[in-house]
Amino acid sequence: MLVLGALMASLGACAAPPALERPPWQGNKAGSNAWTGKFGLFTFYEADSTLTVSSPSTGEALIEAPLKTEMIGRFGLGGGYQRFIRDDLALVVGVEGRYTEPVVVDSPQTKGGQDLFVPEDVLQSQVSIGARWWPPVRWAQSGRLRPFVGLDLNFIPGTKFDVLARLNDSIEIPFEFSGSEYWSLGLALGLSYQWSDDIVVHLTVSHETALNESMDTTHLAIPGVDPDFVPPYPTTTTVEPSGFIGFMSVSWGF
Repeated sequence: MLVLGALMASLGACAAPPALERPPWQGNKAGSNAWTGKFGLFTFYEADSTLTVSSPSTGEALIEAPLKTEMIGRFGLGGGYQRFIRDDLALVVGVEGRYTEPVVVDSPQTKGGQDLFVPEDVLQSQVSIGARWWPPVRWAQSGRLRPFVGLDLNFIPGTKFDVLARLNDSIEIPFEFSGSEYWSLGLALGLSYQWSDDIVVHLTVSHETALNESMDTTHLAIPGVDPDFVPPYPTTTTVEPSGFIGFMSVSWGF
């Protein structure tokens, strides 16, 4: 009911929907197509990470810090295409970009009380393919409102963000995490509203789970020190995100 109320309130805040010239959901028929644009509403996302700094001479782990990071959504935008292969069953493809602020929860600290690992904002893109199904349930205004379920397979080609690592209270080394590609699986639930004959508004909540971790190994050189005298420290960072994301989208049938 909370999701239903949010959708109706957002639609009501815009304007009254125009009268339909044909029965609703004529676009949810086999062979129909639509372009879709979407923007993010909220995230309840987190990432399990591990930062391991090793000795350049022995390979022994000097720092091994498991981290839990909250990914606070700041901006999200995307677009896509859907084609109905059966009545009320559509295949969907899409691309999107997400801008999030990572906040480390219970961050490990140096002896002086400083955070050991400080990530900067994350800009990430992904490509998705999936499906949406609208069950034979209709509500409100001659059946303009319908629920749907969906499943998405997402490919994230890479993740990059700046990191500040502290080997101790006096040595700070900035580096860039350039993580490997990874896949995630999303289960979507939502509501669709037939705004006009050609336009449908969707409110979606999706839970995404990473199918593999994103990993990067870099070498931290101490600033101002000759690397031949003190070799860079091999550092491996892994990130495995999961959580809920909400977004609103608008599709235009043709």
